[in-house]
Amino acid sequence: MIESIRFVPRSVTWRFSKRYIAGTCLEDAYQAVRELNESGSSATIDVLGEDSTSLEQAEAAERTYLAGLEGINSLSLTCGISIKLSEMGLRFDDALCRRVMRKIISAAHRNGIFVRIDMEDSSVTTATLDMYRELRADFDNVGTVIQSCLHRSESDIENLLGEGSTNIRLCKGIYIEPENISYCDPDEIRSSYKRLLEKLFEGGATQVAIATHDRALVEHAEHTIRRMKIAKDRYEFQMLLGVAGPLRRELIARGHSMRVYVPFGERWLDYSLRRLRENPDMLGHIVGNMFRSL
Repeated sequence: MIESIRFVPRSVTWRFSKRYIAGTCLEDAYQAVRELNESGSSATIDVLGEDSTSLEQAEAAERTYLAGLEGINSLSLTCGISIKLSEMGLRFDDALCRRVMRKIISAAHRNGIFVRIDMEDSSVTTATLDMYRELRADFDNVGTVIQSCLHRSESDIENLLGEGSTNIRLCKGIYIEPENISYCDPDEIRSSYKRLLEKLFEGGATQVAIATHDRALVEHAEHTIRRMKIAKDRYEFQMLLGVAGPLRRELIARGHSMRVYVPFGERWLDYSLRRLRENPDMLGHIVGNMFRSL
């Protein structure tokens, strides 16, 4: 049902999507980041796109990220970047992906900008974590993501913590995976999230990004932070643009660091479909808007 949204006129779909996407160009992203900085949040720019299939696509994404780093620096924005490895050619040229990532992270390092290696579906989990291991050996401005829905995540965290300084963004995960790989029940995913968060803190993770819009998980995280007496420089809360605004403001008011992910780009439709999978009730609003626009 949700995939049928591809057949809805893009102008109608955009009315839903613009809540979650800064726009189609870097200038749109910069403006969203400025507004977030003014409201007390840091930000992370995410160039929409994954699964590049050619050198040209990967190089275009590389140029956009390098330009974004220059803009973040010149505009003095409190902002990092997030990169999906498949956008940089991981699925068809591992050497290309490594070369591009080193170039981008090196440029970011020169300007004191943090780079998050985003996590994708389970087919590239091992490759993504291996890339992170390789890069964190040479750079201190890089982190990655662990998804609480995956059965393997507990052992992944144990291994990463045992190997050195670790910066992890913990999220539930949005990709649809088989039951032998992933928890499918929402309560199981929440329970896994809680266990993994405590493991990260107990294991001495350098920094933990608590990425959730789930109020129950936020409350558990706050309780855990108080109970373990976690220093403020060891964690931050993270949310997506356009999601859970009231909860985000509550956390800022209570003195927690907050970071908001700011996606932008021409390839916004696939991202919108992922947001719809999280909140399928929105499909009715989009279809209603379509008929009202006829």
